[in-house]
Amino acid sequence: MSDIIPIDSEITTFYDYLDRNCRCILSARFGDGKSFFLSEFKKKTSDKYIFLTIYPVNYQVAENKDIFEYIKRDILLQILMTSAIDLSDEKYGFALRLWGFLNQKGKDLVSDIIALVATSLANIPQTSMTTLRDNIARFKEFSKKIKQSESDSIESYLDEFTLQKGGIYEFDPISQIIYQLITDIKTQSGKQVVLVIEDMDRIDPAHIFRILNVFSAHWDIRDYSEQKLADGNPLNKYNFDKVLLICHFQNIKNIFHHFYEEQTDFTGYIHKFSSSTPYEYSLVNVIEEWLVDRIPFKKDAFLEIRKQLASLIISKYKDKKDIITNIRHITSFLAQSKYNIRKGHVSSNWHLTRYGIKQYFLPTFNQVTCLLCILENFKISIDEFLNTADENMAFLQQLCLFIGQCWLACPPTEANGNSTLSFSDFNGNSIRCEYENSEVWLQCTTKQIEKNYYEIGYVDMIPCLSSYRELFSWESCKDVLYYFKDYIY
Repeated sequence: MSDIIPIDSEITTFYDYLDRNCRCILSARFGDGKSFFLSEFKKKTSDKYIFLTIYPVNYQVAENKDIFEYIKRDILLQILMTSAIDLSDEKYGFALRLWGFLNQKGKDLVSDIIALVATSLANIPQTSMTTLRDNIARFKEFSKKIKQSESDSIESYLDEFTLQKGGIYEFDPISQIIYQLITDIKTQSGKQVVLVIEDMDRIDPAHIFRILNVFSAHWDIRDYSEQKLADGNPLNKYNFDKVLLICHFQNIKNIFHHFYEEQTDFTGYIHKFSSSTPYEYSLVNVIEEWLVDRIPFKKDAFLEIRKQLASLIISKYKDKKDIITNIRHITSFLAQSKYNIRKGHVSSNWHLTRYGIKQYFLPTFNQVTCLLCILENFKISIDEFLNTADENMAFLQQLCLFIGQCWLACPPTEANGNSTLSFSDFNGNSIRCEYENSEVWLQCTTKQIEKNYYEIGYVDMIPCLSSYRELFSWESCKDVLYYFKDYIY
């Protein structure tokens, strides 16, 4: 749970938004955690709402008339998966039998009806009346023979789905059943039913508005004047209380203007899908604090380094100029902070062999190379990372400690004030650090790799902090980071 970004405040504000609107748009960039947010929102509002979710991403390969049927199919499947419905009710049974009769006998029946209405109603021939009576009798006989359960009829409908075609104004028995099922769910549960249209971000731009136009027909088919709504008219074809469209609103707007030019009225078009402005879901206000906790360096010792990294990552997250970043990318890039480090050892450039023939090396896998991997993943330059070092003394001080044993790998550099920082003499658990006319012994750890080869795992730089301003400049830190940059890929 420590890896989860807090979203309680977002759930509260979105609850208010959904409560006030019947047609809603939840806008967020792809990968910004919409699915997790919706999942949590559904759990916390389950006492008020029942959510039926459809995913029209596969509709893009279908023609418009088929999409109407896909919508019916997906809604029906969601109802059957979400709610316990008594399909033995006769109000469903009659509609299903009628629907089955029309599907099996429809061709002959349509021809008969056309022949009937083509004549003058004031002068209906006896043959036409006979035809009508015969068709009624045929339906009665068909209805008697149907013994299969209503649930079997629905299953048959779903199995034979590829043969079904829809239309803009259709309201066939299956549509009527969906309408009645939703009405019954609302009555029995006392909850509102919300249709969620998900994954619009995954639809090819060439098909987005074609599919949106099909959805808009589910509103256009009814009269939505204020008076009708006040009288309790259904808000849409299937009597949903609310319809929620999930997308990245700005991306949809950009695509719309790309296809139809900047002068085309996008606001008027999108108003069909939202009764107010879209709800912009963003974690920018909370993600920076989450990032500070997430960055894999000791918080107490290197808080300023973590803050600097989090601030730079957020800037990339906001503008996306250098890399497409979202929450998924951020999480992935931080987790990969150790993946792209070359395996091996780095020779010390200092004279640490005075007390024998032992050779001392530094591991390529260390804090500095982990930091460099994070910078590389987010396309943050070393200069960008160090751009506050001169002003932020706490940051520079922590960076000196952070670099630690990696100071031993760099060639001698002049410290501030023309003093030279150098390391010499090693007695197994400490190293002598010399600068100007001063010296200090620094504690360290070593691990034997093989005979006469030892790895220096840690050097305690704290004793040098009293003079860190003179010894460890912005430029010397920069030199160390660039030196180790060759050990990542």
